[in-house]
Amino acid sequence: MISVITLVVLLEVFIVVLFIKYKQGKIDENPFITILQKEWTILFYAFFRWKKKWRYPENVSVFSYYKKSNYFWMFLALMHEQVIEMIVFHIYLKEEDPTFANIMSALHIYSIFYIMGDYNLVRNSPILVKRNNIQMKIGARRELNFHINDIDYIQKASIKYNSSGGIIHEKGVFHATAFPRVLTRVFGMSDELTYEILFKSPVLAKGYFGTKKEITKALLYIDQPDEFVELLQHKINTHQEELPEEEVNKEKIVKKPLINWKLYYVILFINLLGALAMAPYAIARENFHEEMGLSKLAFTGVFTLQTLVETGVLLFLALWMAKKVNLKAPLIESLFHPQTSIHHYKKNIGSSIMYGLLTGCAILLISYFISKPLNIDNSSINEPSWWLGVLGSFGAATTEETIFRLFLVTFFIWLFSKIRKKEVTAFSIWVAITFSALLFGVLHYGIAASTFDMTVGLFASMLLINGIGGIVFGAIFVFVGLEYAMIAHFTADIVIHVIAPLFI
Repeated sequence: MISVITLVVLLEVFIVVLFIKYKQGKIDENPFITILQKEWTILFYAFFRWKKKWRYPENVSVFSYYKKSNYFWMFLALMHEQVIEMIVFHIYLKEEDPTFANIMSALHIYSIFYIMGDYNLVRNSPILVKRNNIQMKIGARRELNFHINDIDYIQKASIKYNSSGGIIHEKGVFHATAFPRVLTRVFGMSDELTYEILFKSPVLAKGYFGTKKEITKALLYIDQPDEFVELLQHKINTHQEELPEEEVNKEKIVKKPLINWKLYYVILFINLLGALAMAPYAIARENFHEEMGLSKLAFTGVFTLQTLVETGVLLFLALWMAKKVNLKAPLIESLFHPQTSIHHYKKNIGSSIMYGLLTGCAILLISYFISKPLNIDNSSINEPSWWLGVLGSFGAATTEETIFRLFLVTFFIWLFSKIRKKEVTAFSIWVAITFSALLFGVLHYGIAASTFDMTVGLFASMLLINGIGGIVFGAIFVFVGLEYAMIAHFTADIVIHVIAPLFI
C-alpha cells in the first residue's frame, strides 16, 4: 500500500512539474496532449509500417542510424525478458491474487507493444537534410532542427570515459543514436560515436514531453557518418548567400502527422458526451449497474471509461484509414477554418434530419407490419421517460456512428482499396456500407434476445430493421460526412424512442 501511495505522489509531482514548465514557456504544446499523441503513434508503429518505405522528395537526403546500432540486440533481449517475466509473474501471482496477476500481464503486454513501436518508429524516422536545414528526429524520444548556418565546425569524436571506466555523460548535448540514452546510463552500453557537430550558439532541441533544451553540440552515431559529414561540409563551403531569418524558419522539414489530432479530440469529446448521456439510460432501462454490483456513479464512471478506451482506439485507426480513402468530417473540420461559415452546411443538416425522419418512420412501419406474424409486442420501444429516450438516442448516435460508420465502413473501403490496389469504386463503397449495416444488425442480437425468444423470422427482421438504418447512415457518412450521419441517426432514434411511444 505504501509503495502504491508513493508512486501516486510521485506521479502527482511529475504532473505538476510538467504543468509549471508548460506555463513557463519551457514546453511549447500541452505536454499531456503531446504524451497522448506520442503514445498512440508508438502503438500504431507497433503494428504498422514494418515494411519500410521512405518516400521523400529528390531534394531531401536521408540518413539512417539504426542499422549498425546495438539497439537491435537490446530490442530482442528486452522482448524476450518481457515475455518471460510476464509468464513467470502470471503463474506465480494467479494463485495469490488473480486480479493483480491480470493487471501485471496487461502491463507487460503494453510494454511489449511499446518496445516494438519504439523500435519501428526509430526505423521510420531517418535524419533528413533538405537544402540547408537538418532534421534529427529520434523516433518519439527527442528532436533537433537546425540550419547549416548554425554549425561552427564538425570534428571526429569518440566516447569519453572516467577513471573508473564509466561513460562520461556531457550536458547540453543531443545524441543522434537509436540506442536509448536511459539504457546507456543503466547498462553502460552505447553505439559507436564517430563525429560531433558544434554550434556557434546554443540551439533548441525537444525532449519526449516537448520540453525545450539548449544544445551546444550534436553527437553522431549514424550508419553513414562520413557521407553525412561530407554533405554538411559541402553545404557549409558552398553556402554563400545567407537566407533571411524568417525564411530559414519557414524552411523546416514538415512531416505530416499520422492523423488529424484536432479532429480526433473533437470526435472523442463527442463520444464522451454520448457515453455520459447513455449511462443513465442504461441504468434506468437495463439495470446494468445492479448486474455489475456497482453504484450508479461507479457504473457511470466505468461505462464512460470503457467507451472512451474503445472509441479512442477505433477512432485513431479510423482517422488514419480515412485519410487514405479521403473520407472526412466536414462540419467538425470547418471549426478549424474560420473562413468557412457553418451556414454553408445548413442544407446538409436539414437533409440529414429529413433522412432521419424518413428512416425512423420506415423502421416503425416495417416493425408494425411484421409484429403480428412474429408475435412481437411493440411496447418494448417504450422508454422509462421521454428525456431518457433523448439521452439514449444521442448516446447511440455518437457511439454507433463512430464505431460502425467511421471505423467499420472506412475499414472495409480501405481493405477493398488494398486488395484491388486501385482507386475506390462506387461498387466497393456500397459493399462496404452493406457489410457494416449487416454487422450493425447482427450485433443487436444480444439486445433482441434479452427481450424476445429468437426465431429465424425474428432474426431476419432484426437484420432488416437495423440494416435499413445502417445503409442510410452509412451512405450519409460516405457521401456527406460523419456528423450528418450522427444527426440522421439521432433524429431516427428520436422518432422511434421518443415520439412513437406517445402513440403506442
